[in-house]
Amino acid sequence: MSFFQYINRTLNSSRSLILFALFAGYFFVRTTLLPFAHDDFCYAFIWDGDHGGNLALMQTGSPEVEYRQRVESFADIIQSQWSHYFTWGGRVLAHTIIQFFIWIGKPYFNIANTVVFILLILVIINLANTWLKISRAALVWIFISLHLLSAWSVNTMFWLTGSCNYMWMAFFQLLFLTPYVKALRSHEAGSGALNVVIMIVLGLLAGWSNEVGALVSIFLTGLMIFMCSRRGLLRTWMVAGLVVLTVSCAFMILAPGNFERLSIARPNYHYTFEIFWSYMTGSFPRIIFSDLIALIPMFIYFAKRTPGKLNTTEILMLAFTAGGFMVPCIMLFAPEFNLRMSFPSMVFVLVAATSAILELNRPNMRLSLNVPKKILRPVAIVVTSTLIAYFATLIYVDISVFNASRRQVRYIQRNAELDLILLPPLPVRHRFDKIQGDKTAVPYMHWLGGMKEDPNFYLNLLIARYYGVKRVAGVEGD
Repeated sequence: MSFFQYINRTLNSSRSLILFALFAGYFFVRTTLLPFAHDDFCYAFIWDGDHGGNLALMQTGSPEVEYRQRVESFADIIQSQWSHYFTWGGRVLAHTIIQFFIWIGKPYFNIANTVVFILLILVIINLANTWLKISRAALVWIFISLHLLSAWSVNTMFWLTGSCNYMWMAFFQLLFLTPYVKALRSHEAGSGALNVVIMIVLGLLAGWSNEVGALVSIFLTGLMIFMCSRRGLLRTWMVAGLVVLTVSCAFMILAPGNFERLSIARPNYHYTFEIFWSYMTGSFPRIIFSDLIALIPMFIYFAKRTPGKLNTTEILMLAFTAGGFMVPCIMLFAPEFNLRMSFPSMVFVLVAATSAILELNRPNMRLSLNVPKKILRPVAIVVTSTLIAYFATLIYVDISVFNASRRQVRYIQRNAELDLILLPPLPVRHRFDKIQGDKTAVPYMHWLGGMKEDPNFYLNLLIARYYGVKRVAGVEGD
């Protein structure tokens, strides 16, 4: 089946198509409204590993040390990523994409990011059950889970640097797993040199993505290869994919820059029980709780199924669930527990949840709520209206952040001759902090782009360099 045939089959009704278009439109608007911030300004320049890089360890104190050259060609990106790999970190693929879009312009990223979001939803549905028509319930569940249950969703889906590191990489990880799942579901697997070449490419993309997501992909691939072997489906491309996935993941994790950064940022670092316990009582339960909510459809499915031997669909549900929970478990032993890693965790469990939703659409599995329509309909209207209103508040605040940032950029450009340009906090006057939390850019952009009051702060220096002025700083008050 071709990709376009799959889309046509998946979006099997005009209502599904309209719903999908609304979700894509919403995503495009929010991506467009989020301005450059934080690491976006850092990756606008060629990475200078000789002077601490372009992030928190950037050396300052003299114009020669602080100077950074803008990325203006593919050669600049290659030079930048070579230095980045040996002095900061191994995520070459993600940061190459980041620097490419910052170089060519954010409007191109806005379109590309929306396309990847659409493809991510389609690949989740494809992994969930390739032969069953999509339900609108599945679309809604995926959309709500990604936006509301994922921690720091504005960072992992809309922010340029964050999206390329997490949403894009999650898509590559799931895309790599798709041929294995298809072989298990269809009970047949092709062979040939072309399949090997394709899996080598997909293995590079998935393995050189982000650390925890790639490790979970290795686990799931190994499990599915074992299942294929037991069923007489093992092919050369399956083994080739796993080998390339593992090797590229190793190159990413063992990048010299990872150890260089750790030795400078945290000299004499030793993992302790106190660190483990802070993770266990902090970020870990938040990810687990979100995953459990996203898995509600799967719990309902297993409560309704007839007891007996697990079929292939059910085994895959449990495998992807295990993969999702592996993400925070692995992070317990990392030098830093980054909540952004909740995104790949959420994506893996959503494959299981979506599969359950599609299975529950079977005639013999349909849910009967036994609630009178005169009660069910008003409840559905209230819930739908509340969600629409909530998502509207997110766009409302995004517009405010976008306009405030644009006005301050214009102010910087008009006063380029000043030695120090002082900027007050972004005037986002109408906010919904209590209900939005970390779902908008407000918590991360007190001042323009995330700058600080100190004009010598690394981000202030790079923002000034980006806009071609001498110095910028945040100041409290109007």
